[in-house]
Amino acid sequence: MHIKYDNTCETIEKHEKEDSIMTNHFQTGVNTKIKRVFKATASVLLIAVMAFAMLFGSSSYSFAAEGADELWAITIGDEEVLYVDSQEAAEQVIEGLKDYYLTKGSTVLDVQFEPQIQIKKVIKTTGDDYAAQSANTTDVGDAVEQLSEGKVEYFVYKTEEGDTLESIAKDKGISAKKLVTLNFGEYDADETIKEGTYLVLYAEVPYVEVTTVEKVTSSKSIDYDTVYKKTSSLKKGTCKIKTKGVKGSKQLVQQVTKVNGETTDSELISSKVVKQPKDKVVLKGTGTVTAKAGVAYDFADGSEVVEYAKEFVGNPYVYGGTSLTKGADCSGFVYSVYKHFGVNLPRVGQSSVGKAVSYKNVKKGDILIYSGHVAIYAGNGKAVHAVNERLGIRVTSVNYTGSVIAVRRIFD
Repeated sequence: MHIKYDNTCETIEKHEKEDSIMTNHFQTGVNTKIKRVFKATASVLLIAVMAFAMLFGSSSYSFAAEGADELWAITIGDEEVLYVDSQEAAEQVIEGLKDYYLTKGSTVLDVQFEPQIQIKKVIKTTGDDYAAQSANTTDVGDAVEQLSEGKVEYFVYKTEEGDTLESIAKDKGISAKKLVTLNFGEYDADETIKEGTYLVLYAEVPYVEVTTVEKVTSSKSIDYDTVYKKTSSLKKGTCKIKTKGVKGSKQLVQQVTKVNGETTDSELISSKVVKQPKDKVVLKGTGTVTAKAGVAYDFADGSEVVEYAKEFVGNPYVYGGTSLTKGADCSGFVYSVYKHFGVNLPRVGQSSVGKAVSYKNVKKGDILIYSGHVAIYAGNGKAVHAVNERLGIRVTSVNYTGSVIAVRRIFD
């Protein structure tokens, strides 16, 4: 058992009088001044008692009425950590600890313990120490569990501004609920604690670092590619899956180094494709539809039409033109924008195609019909259109070229 405390407790050696006062507080019961106990030697003794109780209270021991005939200690470094009743059991504990951290089915290349784990026979005596040790033997399974779970160490912590038990627990990777109990329930988990207050914290530390080096064989999937193929049999802007993709797989052989089960290094030894992936084939439509009176389509969205049309703002107005880059007139602009989305509009007479809607229900992408002019509604009372030779393609107010007399909807 190791009791740690930080530099803030150096005052312990300087205040023997405080020691006596704090010891009296402990003896008379826990009160609201208990948090100051950590400034005195009595607090360290209290922590030691608590640590001992928490650590050993949860351990799984089988208590025998009589001492074991044979006693073997498992030592880590210079510390006798636990006792079993035979050499065979001690060896099984060490092998069990190795197996706990090894990957099933792997080829084991090396296992190292730091510090070293050893077993030794305890010389039988008639003294109290031997009787206590032999009464506290544990079985193999519990011994492996205890060694793998590690031990709990306690230390004193001086709070900083804004600290709560929850924030401290999160920062240290420990349980806020345990901290509440460990500090006598004096603070709620979310309660801000005064800066400079001394608290008891704990850390879960391993008894030993088990470093394993293994050759591990595993399988990994290989993603398939998606291939697009154009077809005029589908409307522009639509897609159809022709062939579903199938993932492949490959076999990997890696040399993996772990410390207490956590990978610290991995080196690829070999990779072999076991199954080739199959491409996903998607048909992408390039076909067009001819706009008809009273019909609206659902394979595109009016907002997309507006965003595309705005890409050509600033380009010239050319009478009779249909080029979005070199120049178009008002109907040629609308014609070419919709052609991009797979809809063939008439070059003239666009007031007769699509679905008629009232202006109060106008939405983005609708065609605005004026006397001798057409435009595309861009939202918020704006229109995008080829205005005239002076302005070219622009976004203006809806009424810039006159009053709207009709609205036609191509995409519903």
